[in-house]
Amino acid sequence: SLTLSLWDFGGQQVFYSMHHLFLTRSGIYVLVFDMRELLEPHTRNEAKTYLLFWLRSIKLHAPNISVLLCGTFSAGVMETKGNLQIIDTILRELTKGSFAQIVVPDKTKFENLVFF
Repeated sequence: SLTLSLWDFGGQQVFYSMHHLFLTRSGIYVLVFDMRELLEPHTRNEAKTYLLFWLRSIKLHAPNISVLLCGTFSAGVMETKGNLQIIDTILRELTKGSFAQIVVPDKTKFENLVFF
C-alpha cells in the first residue's frame, strides 16, 4: 500500500524553529513560490533569499530528496511574453551547482517545459 502525507509549512520566521521536526529523509518536496515576486525588482532579492532558505533547509535535513519547484500566479505572469523565461533564468542561476536534488526537465525531451 501507499501512504501519502502532505505538510504545509508556515513560511513565517516564527515557525522556522519547528521545521526540522518535519523535514525527513524520505519523500518528495514541493517548494511553492509566487512567480510575480521574482519578476518585480523591489521583491526579487527577498524572493530569492526565501527560496534559498528553503532549498538549504531541505538540503541540510534531506540531502538526497527530490525537490520540485512550483510557481504560482501563472495567469498574471504569462500576460507578458518572456516572463516565464526570465523566471526560468533566475531559478537556474540561483540553483546552479548547489542543489542537485532539484528535478530539472530534460530540454531535449520536454522542450516546452520550463525549469519549474
